[in-house]
Amino acid sequence: MKDEKCPSNDVRAGITHLRALREELCAQQSERVAGFAVRDFVVCELQTIHEQLLEETGPDWCIEKVEHILKSLIAMPADEDKNA
Repeated sequence: MKDEKCPSNDVRAGITHLRALREELCAQQSERVAGFAVRDFVVCELQTIHEQLLEETGPDWCIEKVEHILKSLIAMPADEDKNA
């Protein structure tokens, strides 16, 4: 009695499928790394703008907008005394 499916073919197909999944995951990981790099850049720039606005007493609406964005990104610097 011979099986209709050869076990070695199933193993090869499984390995091929796993390789394809690995390639897909690697591509997704690459996209995530690039996305986090962009986020880190934007956060850094916004934090710098926020510091400058506080030092130079920028318009309240602008300070509030930058703070809102930073809080949304969970990147608001530690609370500082704005009146200092």
